[in-house]
Amino acid sequence: MKKSLPSTTCDSSALLDLPYEAVKWELLKTAIELNLFDRTVEPATADEIAGALALHPANTEYVLNALVALGCLTKANGRFQNTPRAEALLASGKKTSLGAAMLYMAGWNEPLLNGGLKKLLQDGPPPREDLADPAIWEQGARAGIALTRAGRAQRLARLVAALPEFPSFTKILDMGAGPGLIGIAVTAAHPSLQCVVFDQPPVAKVAEEVVAEYGMGDRVTVEGGDYMTDDFGTGYEFVMANFTLNFYRDRLGDIMRKVLDALTPGGVFMVTSDGMSVDGTAPAASVISWLSTKVTGHDMSFLTGQVARAMLDAGFVSTEMRTLTDLDAPAFGPVEMTIGRKGS
Repeated sequence: MKKSLPSTTCDSSALLDLPYEAVKWELLKTAIELNLFDRTVEPATADEIAGALALHPANTEYVLNALVALGCLTKANGRFQNTPRAEALLASGKKTSLGAAMLYMAGWNEPLLNGGLKKLLQDGPPPREDLADPAIWEQGARAGIALTRAGRAQRLARLVAALPEFPSFTKILDMGAGPGLIGIAVTAAHPSLQCVVFDQPPVAKVAEEVVAEYGMGDRVTVEGGDYMTDDFGTGYEFVMANFTLNFYRDRLGDIMRKVLDALTPGGVFMVTSDGMSVDGTAPAASVISWLSTKVTGHDMSFLTGQVARAMLDAGFVSTEMRTLTDLDAPAFGPVEMTIGRKGS
């Protein structure tokens, strides 16, 4: 009896691609860790690169060829050189070098890899890491410098500058500011406003260095503290909290009331954050990017509209929400920008 082949109504290509996506990242990660892109600023052969870095010559050429295939290098007459994108974003020492930031971000996913996710499913989350460790905060701030400088700060500054109240701002607060680049960018877009950059003391140390680097010390003041428990001042026409309120998701009402008190009448509070669907299945990129923190016992994600509801509950008279899809890499998921306004 003849046997028919099964029908092929389902597209399998996306599934079959997945094992090779892991290879692509391992390829790029290895190149970053070896500072390989510093060796291809000028054209170089595989043997020259292998000799300089004490690598296996044949395997070096295979890897370099794969980096050409990945779009990071060009190859001509047996010599490899950075593409413009790799030169700007992957060679170390550039203001926009993302290598350290990418390695830092990848570290969050390490617990899932090589069977880690299966173990977490079987055993549950490990003992919680002490997030109060100053070294963790400082490392995150330093890793965030290039990532923020490579586009996030500029895009957010344009969004703030588009607010109708922006020309009237005289004093603003960047709360949980990280390395301070967003506050610097917003301040630079205005002729005269003063900005307070506020974050944990280890992070504030990094922000002080960045403010000095950009020569903004006359307009940007850095203060160290915990914005949940410490005094960050009053009399602000504008406060922003970018990708930071997740740490206090379960005390959102408290921080909303504190910000409301710090704002002048008619003041504006802007929050950028994630925004998951109520059932936890969308947006797809957000669900995937937050998985590692969730299964390791650090679920800090927001539900869509959660920030806006907390603003209204705290006494803000109006809110508006906008979904941003071009602020960061698509893999991070869309960003919810929530604007709350205090009554006059």
